[in-house]
Amino acid sequence: MRTTFVLAFVALLAGCPKGGATTGLGGGDQGQFKNLETSAPENFQSGVTYLMNPDKKTGLIDYSTAYQRFLAAANLGAGPKAHYNAGWTAEQLGQNADAEMHYRKAWEADPSYETAMFSLARVLEAEGKNAEALAIHKTKVDASPENWELRSDYVSSLVKAQRYDEAIAEAQEILRHKKDDPSVYRNLSAMYYAQKNYGMSQLTAEKALSINESDPGIYNNMGVTYLIQGDEQAAIEKFQKAIELQSGNFEANMNLGWVALNSGDYTLATTCFTAATSADTANLDAKLGLAISKRGTVDYEGAEELYNQIIAANPKYEAAYFNAAALHSRYTKEFAKAQKYLDGYIAMAGGTLPSNHPVFAQKAEVDRLQAEEAEKKRIEAEQKKAEEEREKRNQELLTNMANAVNGAKGKLTAQAACIDPSFAEEIGMVLEQAQQVVDAKEADMAPDMQQMLDAYLPALDEMVAACAGGAPAPAPEGEPAPEGEPAPTP
Repeated sequence: MRTTFVLAFVALLAGCPKGGATTGLGGGDQGQFKNLETSAPENFQSGVTYLMNPDKKTGLIDYSTAYQRFLAAANLGAGPKAHYNAGWTAEQLGQNADAEMHYRKAWEADPSYETAMFSLARVLEAEGKNAEALAIHKTKVDASPENWELRSDYVSSLVKAQRYDEAIAEAQEILRHKKDDPSVYRNLSAMYYAQKNYGMSQLTAEKALSINESDPGIYNNMGVTYLIQGDEQAAIEKFQKAIELQSGNFEANMNLGWVALNSGDYTLATTCFTAATSADTANLDAKLGLAISKRGTVDYEGAEELYNQIIAANPKYEAAYFNAAALHSRYTKEFAKAQKYLDGYIAMAGGTLPSNHPVFAQKAEVDRLQAEEAEKKRIEAEQKKAEEEREKRNQELLTNMANAVNGAKGKLTAQAACIDPSFAEEIGMVLEQAQQVVDAKEADMAPDMQQMLDAYLPALDEMVAACAGGAPAPAPEGEPAPEGEPAPTP
């Protein structure tokens, strides 16, 4: 039975490549920082150290402490780079409001700091503040009106802000100067997709491909559109083509990974999410997909480790708690662990959860599954005990049968002269079958064989008793007397 994962599938369109979450950091810490209360450089370097030196046992990065170091460095006057690094680290913790604040301070301190500017725009868009993000892009476009790449990114921002008429006008302006710009058609494809005009979305994507058939982003966007249209096979082919062109394409690997998970192909999903996490090591959605994939391939330990990494990076990431609880309540059957994750989520919320929050229903479900598993084990234990007792009885029966068979054979040999020959032949065959069961130690066949012996041995004993009394052994009821001898007088 396929288990539905908690995080809802969200198709990812290829977008603006600028402002990616990269630090460009490096360094090493051997505990040499002694002046953290007063030294901005030491706090900055300490923050770098925490980011570059994961825990050797768990592989986890202590983003929380790294953030505190960069925050201290910024407060002590380290400048825009300290704010930028604090913003980037806050993003990894899921603290978008803090990330926005730091990126904004970095850009305000140095208006030429484009990495901070694009990062600020990215976070604003992630928070749904598209108008503010658009204003930032517009500032750069006004300063460099002939930077067509920048203006193409501006089209992307207009689309996200749902200012579609302006997006079309801007795209047309770009095409007047650069008619074969595939990125413009890619952005138009995304715009038509947002408007649910999937036919035009595919047409503009195909136009982009006619200009540059090696653009993985276009194939990815076409795949997303096919998914919405219900043509999953065509979507898969487009995602695969994007990955063929660029093995580390984040969006295509994420999209194909979720499709694979939904169809139960955990091996393909693992491959895709591994590539996605390699492309963006801090992306928690990619780690969640990989964790679910590992659970599907029965790598429970690897799945739990990833859930722990996600929770450590972002304690508010609800899906990680729920999926970790599902791992232990449905697969490892470690119900105490399952409840611990759910209790951890409740504690993180600090009493703010309403009584109808799904976490409480999930806790009740874990209790139900635990009771169900306990009842299952009780029944299995009873069945095992009954089976052991049955096997014991059969073994005892087999041992007794060996003695009975030997005794009966002895009687047949000793009294052969006065036992009815036809009966002797029949019981001889039965004793031979019983001997085979004894020799083969077929305890399971002992009850059936004993029933046959019970039908013959009493008659044998009667004949033997008659022989001992000096009278001819009577034939079993319903059979004629031995040929050549007079029948007994009534």
